[in-house]
Amino acid sequence: MKKFAAILTTVLLFSGSLVAQTFNDASQWKAFDDAAKGGTSKITKTESMETINGKEALAITITGAVTTKYQYGFIGVAADPSPETLAFMKTAKGITFKTVGDGHQYRVKIETSDIADFDMYGKTFTAPKNKAGTVTVPYSALAQEGWGAKKKFDPAKITKISFQTVGQPISSVSFKIIGLESF
Repeated sequence: MKKFAAILTTVLLFSGSLVAQTFNDASQWKAFDDAAKGGTSKITKTESMETINGKEALAITITGAVTTKYQYGFIGVAADPSPETLAFMKTAKGITFKTVGDGHQYRVKIETSDIADFDMYGKTFTAPKNKAGTVTVPYSALAQEGWGAKKKFDPAKITKISFQTVGQPISSVSFKIIGLESF
């Protein structure tokens, strides 16, 4: 009986960690733009559930435009992980997601509490046109952009994940993040 209980506990913990690694709750996702800095860039965020490899996954779609009213114009979305997902992210090796879009480049950032100047660790990727592509980013591939204070990446200080446009102006932004999860 003790052996059965131990196996059941292990299975439940393992399956719990699989669920904890996802960002399938639309309320976790918030859109942002450069309005607080005097910019006029605009963003629209929508959510839907899509089936990927037989599994339901949240798809976050971003549309909009990036202007130069604020010199470094931008739009993006950020996901605040649940406590369980955050704990998993801090021990994970990286993130993976599918994306499809307009062929432009975007930057995914793993935000940490020790970086105050917004030069977060991240990785640039392209949202391919017409067919979803998989983006896998091990934490070891993350880098700061280089304009802020140099800090060592510390997964224990992860607070959230965000996606942002690269460059400006961009007359039309359209991309989708599907099935974001840690691994």
